[in-house]
Amino acid sequence: MDELRAQGVGNISRMHEEQFPDWFLGRKFPSKEAALLKPHPDTTEEQWKELCDLFTSEAFMKRSEQNKKNRSKLTVNHAAGSRSFQRTRACMKNQESGNINPAELYKRIIQTKMGFGPRKEREKFMTAVKPPPSSTLTTQSSDLQHQLAKARDEIEAMRAAREKDLQEFAKKQAEMEATLRDHREEQRVEQERIRLEQEEA
Repeated sequence: MDELRAQGVGNISRMHEEQFPDWFLGRKFPSKEAALLKPHPDTTEEQWKELCDLFTSEAFMKRSEQNKKNRSKLTVNHAAGSRSFQRTRACMKNQESGNINPAELYKRIIQTKMGFGPRKEREKFMTAVKPPPSSTLTTQSSDLQHQLAKARDEIEAMRAAREKDLQEFAKKQAEMEATLRDHREEQRVEQERIRLEQEEA
């Protein structure tokens, strides 16, 4: 392995533990010679020869068999990457719980934190917070409808006022354009008069 590291394979221990054995064992080469004919694309021929020697060594095969036995004893398949078992289990519990109200969520967090439950005052608070009864919901719904109708009326009034302002603006703009045209016409007539006076003189 030290020779492989010196030759610059990079993270050879990581690659040796994960990537290369999968390539070697996953292809189920019938012999070491067959494996040597199809090297891994990330290695040189010399490096692949060293790795094939390693994978066919008795110590590697013994360790591989022991690891297979140990993995078969696991009751939980850990496929969460770098996340710990406790974190994975907590996430699974959260998925199972589904949508819960804030009081229940608070209660669960406090009970699971540090392994003890909430104090009696907190428990009273949590049991006191409950969703409102359906009659309250109906009242709230009618209040919301009333507020919505009021908001619509206000929007309509604002829209009408804006329309009126736009019409007044358009009227003023038309008046200003007419005044501007008249002023230009007066200037043109004045210039024409001055030109005629100059020609006569």
